[in-house]
Amino acid sequence: MLHRDFRSARVMALVAAVAMLAFSTPCFAAGVNEEDVPETSVVPAEGPSGAAGAPAGSPSSMTPSAPAESGVMSAPAPTTKPHVHHAASTNRAPEIEPAQARLKVLQDAPVYSAPAKSSKRIEQLTTGKFVEVTGSTHYYLQVQLKSGQTGYIDPSAVEVVKPTDKVFVLTHDAGVLDKPSRWGKKLAEVHQGHNVHVIGLALNYVQIRMKSGLEGFVPLTALE
Repeated sequence: MLHRDFRSARVMALVAAVAMLAFSTPCFAAGVNEEDVPETSVVPAEGPSGAAGAPAGSPSSMTPSAPAESGVMSAPAPTTKPHVHHAASTNRAPEIEPAQARLKVLQDAPVYSAPAKSSKRIEQLTTGKFVEVTGSTHYYLQVQLKSGQTGYIDPSAVEVVKPTDKVFVLTHDAGVLDKPSRWGKKLAEVHQGHNVHVIGLALNYVQIRMKSGLEGFVPLTALE
């Protein structure tokens, strides 16, 4: 009987303890404020796709970010020197083969300031007059005007070749050219000691006719 009462008292004490614990737990929970809960210092961020970002301290979270655009130092652009266009000089003296002759004007023609039709016209030649020729270029004759100016004319405007009819013995080998100038095309060659038939005089050249009928010009120096 005593043993049964002891067990009953023990059970009652256990029930009372459980009851006290049940009542004390809500009270403890009710006494806790939001301020007592520590804030989370690391919160996983969601990426563009909605996936959680890598936790702090992981290798991906320690990747250095790209420097700000304003702090990027770009290599200086290579400097290039401005290209200078050099205009061709129109005042360059033409190459002249000296000559001396007084030639008759065959037709009215302009006198140019330079050996080119694009140059300025400085005078007009008149048919039947004479002009002093002082040299020749590749395509023009150089003349000295009464005004003292130097000009250039087309060879067709004057009587370049003065007819003659003589025979000379060559003292030097010489090339036979198609015009009385060093810019003439070589047509043939005559040799020292041979006779040549001279049919005209042209500046510092003579016009010859060969036995074959070919006509051309050789320098006067080949006859001296």
